[in-house]
Amino acid sequence: MKRLVALALLISTAVAGPATAAPAVQARLDVRLDPTTRELAGQGTWLLPPGRAWQIVLDERHGVQRFTIDGRTAEVPARSGHGLRNWSLDAAPRERRIEVHWRGRLEPIDGRIDHRSVLTSVAPIAGPNGAFLPAASYWHPVVRDAALSYRIAVTAPSPHLGVAPGALLSERAGAGGRTRTYAFEQPDAAIDLMVGPYVVGEREHRSVDGRRIALRTLLHPEIAERSAGDLDAIERYLRLYERWIGPYPFDTFSLVSSPVPTGFGMPTLAYLGVDVLRLPFIRDTSLGHEVLHNWWGHGVRPDYARGNWAEGLTTFMADYTYQERAGPAAARDARTGWLRNFASIGDAADEPLVRFTSRTHGVEQVVGYQKAAMVFAMLRDLVGEAAFDHAIREFWREHRGGVAGWDDLRAAFEAASQRDLRAWLAQWLERPGGPDLRLAAAATEPEGPGWRTRVTITQASPPYRLRVPVALAYAGGERTLHWIDVDGARTEAAFDVPRRPDRVVLDPEARVFRRLAPREAPPILRQAMLDPAAAIVLVTEGPVAEALARALVEGTPSRLEAKSAPPAGTLLVVGMAGDVEAYLERHSLPRRPPEIEARSPAATGWAWTTERTGAGPLAVVEARDDAALAALARPLPHHGRQSWIVFEGARAIARGTWPLRPQEIVLDRD
Repeated sequence: MKRLVALALLISTAVAGPATAAPAVQARLDVRLDPTTRELAGQGTWLLPPGRAWQIVLDERHGVQRFTIDGRTAEVPARSGHGLRNWSLDAAPRERRIEVHWRGRLEPIDGRIDHRSVLTSVAPIAGPNGAFLPAASYWHPVVRDAALSYRIAVTAPSPHLGVAPGALLSERAGAGGRTRTYAFEQPDAAIDLMVGPYVVGEREHRSVDGRRIALRTLLHPEIAERSAGDLDAIERYLRLYERWIGPYPFDTFSLVSSPVPTGFGMPTLAYLGVDVLRLPFIRDTSLGHEVLHNWWGHGVRPDYARGNWAEGLTTFMADYTYQERAGPAAARDARTGWLRNFASIGDAADEPLVRFTSRTHGVEQVVGYQKAAMVFAMLRDLVGEAAFDHAIREFWREHRGGVAGWDDLRAAFEAASQRDLRAWLAQWLERPGGPDLRLAAAATEPEGPGWRTRVTITQASPPYRLRVPVALAYAGGERTLHWIDVDGARTEAAFDVPRRPDRVVLDPEARVFRRLAPREAPPILRQAMLDPAAAIVLVTEGPVAEALARALVEGTPSRLEAKSAPPAGTLLVVGMAGDVEAYLERHSLPRRPPEIEARSPAATGWAWTTERTGAGPLAVVEARDDAALAALARPLPHHGRQSWIVFEGARAIARGTWPLRPQEIVLDRD
């Protein structure tokens, strides 16, 4: 549910918490939108409960033709220059009826827009291939601090169809195009609206509680053939999560394609870009993630004032669960990837989980999605799978349709496990970063008929309370796993085993969220993308290299001249292959690794990382010519988890990560 941070803030004021539910406002809207001309015209009525003051806001780019309060015309505020028109209404002893007519012209779709830009933009946009009006853009009048239930009729000229979250009540054709009417009774803060030249696929799913769930795909014609496979996948996900959690909370679910590279989850639907849907892994990963958000995020809404738990729980029960189903190795690789990603962000960019609300950049994804998901994985290890699943079902049963926070989740897990989890969970939610564990010492000696192996683990202060696994490795490749309860700066433990181990390995399966030791994790490309202290050198001058650097790096890293000495921190070098080679040689920096050199002779671009002695990692992005360099701008930002990748044009033809070097001690045989 990659909804915009502005919408998260909007919702956080609309539904402040379970104890103080926001007052419900009912609305009826009639909207006409032509994506080709980008013209929007709307009219609607809002019923405001009595007894309190209200504030209504609208994007000031829209003109207002009518604003009435109980049938009496009210003054339309002038443009404020701050982006919003604002009406303030005093408290009244009875219900008020507000009517607004407005119209405007949407921003054109920029064909160069990328996923990162979509995440940080809130402007409503339109073009011949469709339109997207985010709820956070105030494209319609929004009643602040209210929970909105609505009915909306959307008219668009053929072949376009309008889509909004909620149940489809009716569809009819007329002189102005096709009108589709939706109703959404579960209160939300505002309305997302999508329009496109959609081909519709439909199917009915029977819920575990006997209800009929309408499933639909609304896809652009060029990808409409995928409808049956997508509907099959949606049904699989619904069956999985209804068994695991409880009945699906709505009466419909739709997969809607977007003309821009979006990846948004909304109540009752997922809105994914045409090019995103073409990615081979989307049906088996991201689609399930967005289906699950109808339980976590929409079915139970996070109390954003106390942190967004929904992304972490959804990542654990969707993305990570699919890896577990693929096998232990895939699950271990997922956990290892989270730790490597966390190692790629500096301490200055990190924040406690309770401060995470939504994702607008990669650092927030590492913390709010991946760190939180690993907290749930560790929680399951701690309480056991049966108690974990029972807590999930009870949490859903108690909070369905409402707002809940981390404390409510903790209460559910405490009741299911009969454990006090307050201190354990607080360390993961309220502290930034993670434990910095070291395998400080290990020794083994004969003891009776077997061997006693002693292990010492240290951690930085203030210490975490953890269960840390260590493996004893034996000749022939066998391993035994042992868990140590760690709660201080130094912990010693001993294990009696029947034969002599050769080595002791710390957390070999990556089951504990932690800061990897400096030599434990060779670099990945994401370190250069996310490190706010990274320096960038464009060894080839010109707009192509500059545009690629902007696409790769978040924030504003320091820019160095090619003749300057390389800094001690993270360094990113971008340019033509010949210029890169000359720069590396001039400054005695590592050359392109031989593993990459042996790849396809058709390669036109390379991105790779390596370590530097006594300095931060080096990341290099190089290509044969301007065209090859420009071709990297769209795909490369999505490959931050790789240590190296080879491209032919914009197509990745080889990739890999440098292997982890786990902390281990070889036991003395003397």
